[in-house]
Amino acid sequence: MKVFLKLVGALALTSTLFFSCASTSGQVKDGKYIGQYDETMTPENSCLVFFRFPGNQISEFKQINTKKDIDTQSFEYGLFDIFGMTVFKPCKPGSRYMLTKFQGSSGSGWYHNYWNMELKPCEQYLVIDVPDEPGIYCFDVIDGESVAYSASNGKKFEVSEPDTGKHTKNLYKSADGDFKRLYGNTPWYDAFIEKKEQILNKAD
Repeated sequence: MKVFLKLVGALALTSTLFFSCASTSGQVKDGKYIGQYDETMTPENSCLVFFRFPGNQISEFKQINTKKDIDTQSFEYGLFDIFGMTVFKPCKPGSRYMLTKFQGSSGSGWYHNYWNMELKPCEQYLVIDVPDEPGIYCFDVIDGESVAYSASNGKKFEVSEPDTGKHTKNLYKSADGDFKRLYGNTPWYDAFIEKKEQILNKAD
């Protein structure tokens, strides 16, 4: 695992780090944004999860449920996507994704904390357990700096149960644009709209 939290007092360095990011967020392959997905994976037989993962510039999650096909979810975030949504491509119900690497920073003014970590299979400090029922699920806000701090101390970051977090309703509202961009004119966007209405009409 690479070192976490390096305190730097150089604003110029911070600007360079942020402006070197890609201008788009979402699924990436070889640094290029892609919106394609396996169309046999539908809201009736698959899952799609999303959450806010602030502070990061790159992240990668790998399937660790040995009963499922090998799968990797990779993301790259642009300058204005630091607080954007992380939306997985469709996956099998019961999937289990481990965070395998992530890089980012947080702070303001002259001082920033930086992290650049690659996690080994035994270092399951952040795991997303996808529900066994097909559908769309929100895992609330997962703070990048908190994850890095926990991992640097060998502790697991506790992820909220899907659709139960205190930010869930606002995230469903905020994610509309991301889902439309990634899955517009597909059954997944229709399923998202239906799920969003259910969440927003749900009593607190």
